[in-house]
Amino acid sequence: MNTLQESKSQEAAGTKSDFNGMADALLKQHHIVKEFFETDTASEMIESLNVMVESFLFSENLVRVTPEMRVHIVNQLRVTTLIAKLERATFTLKNFNA
Repeated sequence: MNTLQESKSQEAAGTKSDFNGMADALLKQHHIVKEFFETDTASEMIESLNVMVESFLFSENLVRVTPEMRVHIVNQLRVTTLIAKLERATFTLKNFNA
């Protein structure tokens, strides 16, 4: 009766299974991000978002900017930051796999 050894074996098998599941999920996420950047480059997307924000900020109706509009502006800036980070991570991963 070797319960300690069986217990360790079960833990190792569970850990390996969990790792494989995480690896599969990360690979799927990587493919989603890769496909995302195949449509437009990160710089094109960021430029587009910045143009929208700039045109809004420099419009004549700036005095009528509501708190909700300010939240949208901040969210646009967060999206540009996310896009830049995703591209950097994807580019780093491409170089790592090469």
